[in-house]
Amino acid sequence: MIKSGYIKGKFQDSKIVHRVKKKIELELQRIIKKKIKLENYHLLGLSNEKHQKIQWKIATFFWKNNLHVDILKTEIKFLQDMLGPDLLIQKKPFLRIARPNELADNIGFHKDTIYGQSPYEMSIHLPLVNLNKKSCLKVVKGSQFIKEKNIKFEKYSSNIKKGSKGHKLGTPYDPKRISEKKYKFTPVPLNIGEYMFFTPALIHGQEINSDSNLTRFSIDVRVTSKYAPIDQSKKSFNGNYISLKQSEISILAQKYFQNNPEKIKLF
Repeated sequence: MIKSGYIKGKFQDSKIVHRVKKKIELELQRIIKKKIKLENYHLLGLSNEKHQKIQWKIATFFWKNNLHVDILKTEIKFLQDMLGPDLLIQKKPFLRIARPNELADNIGFHKDTIYGQSPYEMSIHLPLVNLNKKSCLKVVKGSQFIKEKNIKFEKYSSNIKKGSKGHKLGTPYDPKRISEKKYKFTPVPLNIGEYMFFTPALIHGQEINSDSNLTRFSIDVRVTSKYAPIDQSKKSFNGNYISLKQSEISILAQKYFQNNPEKIKLF
């Protein structure tokens, strides 16, 4: 992973991902009052405005029920091996919906560190449908080592406002897109039940979902160590974390400081 910037993984029990997919599918069907599979979402022929309203409702359902927590609780050992025993997980991750040939549904190629994400935070890309080379994310292997001051960005304007629903759904209000022509991109196909674990310094993304027969539904969630040097007080909405797993030592220390608050500054 250190060399490429990412690794592909597979859930030991993929049933949990399929169950989450089914819950989201049923919620979508409840909203639109029609039976449809996530893969075929584009067949609804929605306007961008209507699409965003539906995506917001599904994302709100997703956040309220902590469906991403249910999934990643099954991979605690892997996450602890990578990050340490005390784990935090993003409270409100991004639920992505990329319809075929819709530029507005993608945020282009980018580095999350350029948007303020800490290199101590790691990202997990988790598909809810099978993604082939036309519909999956692409990465630039080893790009986590590129000096960001040397990166040239495309000129791209956005009508997304800071703090808007579109922003909270994962579309930058000040986009910093990287041209696909400048680097060698590698597609990372994933099936449901698989995931990509990667550093936010890796150049990754998608310009457009070119599979005309598939809508890409996926989850992008951040994880980190409770003791990573990250100022949690500066996090808001999508940046906030909740606990995923605590070690016994951490629980003991927390109880100690609750009983002895005057000792907090001494340690």
